[in-house]
Amino acid sequence: MTYYMVGDLIRDARERQNYSQEELSYGICTTSTLSRIENGVQIPGKRVLEGLLQRLGLVDMVSCAYFGKEELERCEIKQQLTLSLGHGEYGKAEILAAKMEEKLRGMPRKDFSIKMEEQYVRFAWALIRKHRGEKMERVLELLLETIRMTIPDFDGLHIKRRLLTFHEISILNSIGCAYHRMGRLWDGMRILLQLKEYMEGHNVQGQAIPVKYTMVLQNLSSWMGQEGYYQDALCLCQTGIDYCIKHGKLHTFPMLLFNKACALAELGQYEMSKEYFSQSAIIFQATKRQENAEQIRSYAARHYGMKSL
Repeated sequence: MTYYMVGDLIRDARERQNYSQEELSYGICTTSTLSRIENGVQIPGKRVLEGLLQRLGLVDMVSCAYFGKEELERCEIKQQLTLSLGHGEYGKAEILAAKMEEKLRGMPRKDFSIKMEEQYVRFAWALIRKHRGEKMERVLELLLETIRMTIPDFDGLHIKRRLLTFHEISILNSIGCAYHRMGRLWDGMRILLQLKEYMEGHNVQGQAIPVKYTMVLQNLSSWMGQEGYYQDALCLCQTGIDYCIKHGKLHTFPMLLFNKACALAELGQYEMSKEYFSQSAIIFQATKRQENAEQIRSYAARHYGMKSL
């Protein structure tokens, strides 16, 4: 087995993928800091290391990072916060976000690791405020402020040619969804199509990417269907379905089946549509999301007269 010093690992991966130090470090740390890391002069904090490795498609290497007691405590809070948001437990998420803010208070602002942790907390608050029913214009404003912590020149629509961390991908997806909720459909699609292209064109790996990629495909296929682009929606759904099966991810799988069922029904393929509605409902039910399963059955019956799923 081959062992690498972290600086050698980052430099070798960067050079193999033909990225400059400026491209890799943008918004995460200074180019001079990256140079010191690659030369073994400076040890990166966990968040900086995490961001660099994510951009290089080496997310599974992040677990090898060492960090101190305080950083470990913040990491544990962040993991709990992520789970709470994912499960829709927003009351618990508020408590954890406030706790993480308290942990970060007074930390040196020049520390790039702290900046990335602050970015995550701001993102969490934006999601919490969206759930509270705050005006979408304000939520979008918060999301734009958040993404500009690491991509300061982001104009709100164009991702440009740059590398992204998983958090940046999530924030940009939320920005696209906010545009959609505000009626700016094509601005939302523009953001998500850029994310789709990015994840298909870069060497991004690890457990989080299948979820993020299929999440983007789920949103795009739903929006395409709503606008009457049913064939495009079908292609996006099938890409997502195949990806979910390949990577064993169920989170977005039933909604992709549902989107495909809707597109097929609109194209007049009712028997096949009924099969996909049924599969979607069964998977929701099997994963203990009974309410979602009932919503699928109700939707199919109300819109397409399919009463026996």
